[in-house]
Amino acid sequence: MEHRLLSDVGRALDQNPRFSSKSADAIISLITNPFTSDRSLNSLVETLTLHLQNPNSDHNKILSLLSASFPPRPRLRHRISAAANAFILLPSSPTPSIRHALTLTDPARVHTSRPVFQTSSLFLSLCFWPCLGIRRWILRNGTRIWMVWTMLSDGIVVEDRSLVGGCYFRAVELLFDAENSVRRSAVRAVSKWGQLLVALSSDEVQRDMSDALFVQLCLMVRDTDMEIRVAAFNAIGKIHSVSEVILLQTLSKKALLAIKEKAYPGQYTAKLFKLPATTAAFAFIHGLEDEFHQVRRSACHALQKLMVLSAEFAGGAVHILMDMLNDYSVVVRLQALEALHNMAMLGHLKVEESHLHMFFGALADNNALIRSAARKTIELTKLQKLAMFRSCIDGLIKNLKLYPQDEADIFLVLFKIGQTHGKFVIKIIHEVSQELEPSFDGKLVFNKVRTAALLVLAISAPVSIERHISSIPPQLFSYAVTLLGRLSCALAGVMDQSVLLAYLSLCSRFTVASTSENFEGEKLDFNLKDSYINFSEKGDEILEPKKDTISDYLLNANVKASTCIEIVFQKVVDLWPLIYLRCMTEVVQTLRTWKEELRSFSSESRQCAGVLVFASKYLNVIKLLGKAWDCYFSLQFKGMGFLEPLLSKMEIELKEMLYRFSGLSGEGKLHILELMLLTYVMRLSYRGTCCFEDYMKKVNLVLCRVVFLQKEGSIKLSNFVTELQSIMSRENGESEDGFIHKLDLLHKSLHLYSLKYVLFPGQLKYLQADVNVCDNDFQNPFPFISGLPVGLPLDVTLYNISNETRLWVAITLGKKSTHFVFLDLNEFGGCDAMRKFTFVAPFFRTPKAKHFVLKVSIAMECLSEDQHFFKHCNGPKHELMHLCKEKEVYLSTAVK
Repeated sequence: MEHRLLSDVGRALDQNPRFSSKSADAIISLITNPFTSDRSLNSLVETLTLHLQNPNSDHNKILSLLSASFPPRPRLRHRISAAANAFILLPSSPTPSIRHALTLTDPARVHTSRPVFQTSSLFLSLCFWPCLGIRRWILRNGTRIWMVWTMLSDGIVVEDRSLVGGCYFRAVELLFDAENSVRRSAVRAVSKWGQLLVALSSDEVQRDMSDALFVQLCLMVRDTDMEIRVAAFNAIGKIHSVSEVILLQTLSKKALLAIKEKAYPGQYTAKLFKLPATTAAFAFIHGLEDEFHQVRRSACHALQKLMVLSAEFAGGAVHILMDMLNDYSVVVRLQALEALHNMAMLGHLKVEESHLHMFFGALADNNALIRSAARKTIELTKLQKLAMFRSCIDGLIKNLKLYPQDEADIFLVLFKIGQTHGKFVIKIIHEVSQELEPSFDGKLVFNKVRTAALLVLAISAPVSIERHISSIPPQLFSYAVTLLGRLSCALAGVMDQSVLLAYLSLCSRFTVASTSENFEGEKLDFNLKDSYINFSEKGDEILEPKKDTISDYLLNANVKASTCIEIVFQKVVDLWPLIYLRCMTEVVQTLRTWKEELRSFSSESRQCAGVLVFASKYLNVIKLLGKAWDCYFSLQFKGMGFLEPLLSKMEIELKEMLYRFSGLSGEGKLHILELMLLTYVMRLSYRGTCCFEDYMKKVNLVLCRVVFLQKEGSIKLSNFVTELQSIMSRENGESEDGFIHKLDLLHKSLHLYSLKYVLFPGQLKYLQADVNVCDNDFQNPFPFISGLPVGLPLDVTLYNISNETRLWVAITLGKKSTHFVFLDLNEFGGCDAMRKFTFVAPFFRTPKAKHFVLKVSIAMECLSEDQHFFKHCNGPKHELMHLCKEKEVYLSTAVK
């Protein structure tokens, strides 16, 4: 019977290579029948393989039938894999069929949905395949490729330099492809492979390879396609090391002598395989003069990133960036100001008199973001001449007259540049002192814009606290008290209102330094920890300043907040004996008092905002720990129904402390991980064998991170962690007795835990996000058509989030269905401290309903978590941490 079916199939395929349903049914019956002989199956596979080479055959159906042969006959796998490999290399093979054939090329991974390559030669061949669709598909799916001999993790990360080099130079060849889409993908591929090649190069050639990558990308900034030029500048900005002479060449048309004859490995044209170093000539000028604002913005951003590599390069770029302040595009002007601000922070910004009018133009801009960025840059600028300083002050006063709503920011800038230009302030205040005095009728006219601005400048003048000497007339400090409310609002980030009032009162009683004395005063550093001044008074007698004591008034609100936080962290350790003895009434009262004390600083100290949030969460964790400990060891324990919510909240808080704060030290992370281990052990001890394996995996994962931290920073482990490592390393078998013995050991280990003091950094940054939906509520819903995608316009603001962070827009419909959209931060620009942009998030699963509500939030992927919670390849692969509250989006069917 099987021989007759086999011969019928052979005749049918010879007559009709496209397959009839009858032939397909016959082949399937032969494959699935367990009694079909190996000889017949070998003959069938040979027939299908032969027809696979025929360009007129139905390749997808043949490949599906070959795939169906794998499970019942494992011996045929290598033969089918070889046939699929040969089919891929045929020039006539269609693109969709090649993707199908790739799943058959590795016998060990038959059922994987990801492409598989046995060797690097096949992958490299497809990278330069004649077919446009295959080349584009390979470049777009490079990060999804499996190599049999190398496990790739979250992208192509290999240690075989020959493979990386081959991929890089194949991608370079594709830069000269005729298709725009291929060249665009090739730019990104060159950037990624090039950075890998640089990392794998020896120290002797690493700089040359980095220069070669830089010059190769500079070649693409002259491409005819706008998106390719943008991609090229984005890639240039990601390069971490470039020779100074190459950077200088990008600002000059003339070839520099140092590199005039130098060439790098690469490709200059489709036929010239040497890359002259002079290819980089005028690259940034081309970008900054481009007709498209997207290219100009990208060029500014790349320029900003590379300034840190060379002071001379940064100095040469000042004139170019100043010209960009006249650009018609707001985003370009903003990016140029951001680059200048970054330059000023690095100390590379040298402003000339001819540049000032550019800044004044930015100060008068209609856009509030432009004005704010210009003021922040001026605040950090060091002016060399009195005339320049005077022009700057006049410009800020004009800015205040035009935009009175910016008063707080302008006052702050006046105060700060006054502190850094003390000599100039003294001269200007002496020149305008008559303007600041009362009129003949004794009235104080301090509501004028100019007078108020000059008073702000005056109180920034140098003084000597120890000698009670001021460089300006002391009555000006008294006059400034009349502006106390406005001043305290402006200087909130420098000092609080009580400190400001005490400072003005003290300085108003000083004596003026003699004109013959070259008085410079003392630099009052409001950020130093030792800058404590006691302004308390006894009658009319002013006490001498006392240093190194905790006084009623501190010159710096940030110092006061950080000191209080440090004391709280120290005192928390003293609560552990009370927690251990389950005296929770006293513990809760103490923690409540400390939280109220910390809450009083939240509006006064901007620089300590991150550590204040961290401290508040830490106190919450200690309170939850105390309650859980009391519940766990209570003689009247009522079960996990009371303990589980406490431990769940504690775990959430600890994960937020671990992932939502940047700047944590190794000891700080270890402290949080120990608390997390304590949470898991308490769960395990009382849950027994229920969910035993899940929580044992969690304990092992945390212990692995602890070991990693220990290797990084020679940190001493506590007895609790050491005992847990010992318990987890024991083999107790999989019997019930083994589980119980291990649970008993875990229970005993709890008594080894104790809180310890850890000094957390004072400059923690809190990762936050805000998402708003403009013009949308239940009365004003967005229209949609059922079954078709709908775009959700979102205003997104991110705080302290770097480009490397993997962010997702989570869109939830109902309670279970969640749709994820990836946010590529490299596409939006801006700085890590704060970036604001509008993003249209697509939602594809519109239901068959007249109206519905979506919930939208921003979530961060916790990349350090080893557990994979999401199985689909297009969404997040690790646990998510939500950075904001969910916002509701209302949608309704469009009215016809």
